[in-house]
Amino acid sequence: MVADEIMDAILKGALRPGDKLVETELTQSLGVSRTPLREAFRELAAEGYITVIPHKGSYVSTISEEEVLDLYSITSVLEGLATRLATPRLKSGEEKENLLALFEDMKKKSELGEVDAYWASNRNFHQFIAKTSGNDRLSDLIENLRRQILKTRVITLRYPGRLEGSMTEHEEILRAILGGKEQEAEKLITDHLEKQRQFVLSLIRNMPDSQEISQ
Repeated sequence: MVADEIMDAILKGALRPGDKLVETELTQSLGVSRTPLREAFRELAAEGYITVIPHKGSYVSTISEEEVLDLYSITSVLEGLATRLATPRLKSGEEKENLLALFEDMKKKSELGEVDAYWASNRNFHQFIAKTSGNDRLSDLIENLRRQILKTRVITLRYPGRLEGSMTEHEEILRAILGGKEQEAEKLITDHLEKQRQFVLSLIRNMPDSQEISQ
């Protein structure tokens, strides 16, 4: 409940990127003790909504254009490689069934317009592909990068316009994987993340205050 209230304040703009979360103020306004508040902070940090800086405090997550460019340029290449490696393992058997189930869950969230839930399902879909690549180091690198990319949810969840295009791209990726087209699947994943990068950059550049948010 505490995490939900803070998240709602972030998404509605009551708490803006870069704002410091003051524990004494939040415990009073939310009517809770520090223990559930700190647990909420841990949950929100894991989801990318806030950033905890040791010895400084907790802040609403921010992200700069440079950080977006760096994160997505690396992630797209690594995820493309992981998808190429995973395709032979995903086109049949139990792996195929699991992939289809993840895709259907994502499709359902899209049809219901549940933006937050959709991006969570989206992450599960990509994570499964990476893990099925058979390269644990590669999968770990991608997961680390995706945890950092989670910070973009602070702004993307306010603008659901990307959801429909994202779903179409995932359908194309799925078809390529099930067809055993390794190189096509790799390119589609890379193109998909490039489009997501451009979407995030456009949001940052067109924020109401016309200022780039940065750490």
